[in-house]
Amino acid sequence: MPEPQQIAQNLPSGRRLTPQRRLVYDTLAGVTSHPDAEQLIALVRQRDASISVATVYNTLRILADAGWVRELRGLGPKTRYDANTGDHDHFTCRVCGTVEDIPAQHSGPLALRGDGFDRYRVDEVRVHALGCCASCAG
Repeated sequence: MPEPQQIAQNLPSGRRLTPQRRLVYDTLAGVTSHPDAEQLIALVRQRDASISVATVYNTLRILADAGWVRELRGLGPKTRYDANTGDHDHFTCRVCGTVEDIPAQHSGPLALRGDGFDRYRVDEVRVHALGCCASCAG
């Protein structure tokens, strides 16, 4: 887990790493469930019942903009969040909705295939695998 000063250095200008923001980050970094905002609010409130909904949402935006949190879109109806910003991909169970980290499924530079895509520069590729987790398959 990064030190507070590492996070604070990357926050947008004028933003401080307040105790509330640190709590939101630490709570997210302490779980592997890839919670949506509402789930994260419930987890944070177990540690500090006074934290506001707006604080959690604003903190998620600030941390995502600074690169400390990854927003996971398209893994279900709600945006989910991941404090693991290292190189990895995700697997979602179609039965129970569990989202898990999986090793990165690609390496090195990648080009888009097909006519006309040679004019694009690909900076990042993310793989989202769908299927049935071991618990639901058993």
